[in-house]
Amino acid sequence: MGNVKSKQAGPSKKALTSCYKDCTALVKERKCAPILVRLAWHDCGNYDRNARNGGACASIRFDKELAHGCNAGLDGAMGLIQPLKDKHPGLSYADIIQMASAAAIEASGGPKIPMRYGR
Repeated sequence: MGNVKSKQAGPSKKALTSCYKDCTALVKERKCAPILVRLAWHDCGNYDRNARNGGACASIRFDKELAHGCNAGLDGAMGLIQPLKDKHPGLSYADIIQMASAAAIEASGGPKIPMRYGR
């Protein structure tokens, strides 16, 4: 697993490790790495440095966001994320979306991506 860091009050390392393994298995079984990376990018791509808002907040899961033209097809990616959220209810959607992307990159032969969890 990539370098997992958690805020003190955030999810446990055990919960994060378990979910990361499930994300990796999903990618290998469903061959869905590209759509998971795209989902994470579209979720965090609205960060506004000047306003200090937006970013990886899982707003992509809402119908209004999914209906935006540039997010076409990402409802299917959320369909892949939902079973992970159901299995790991103590983790946030935002963490699971970003974790799935990092796991997808690593499972596809890319680098381990250090992450901070506890959104």
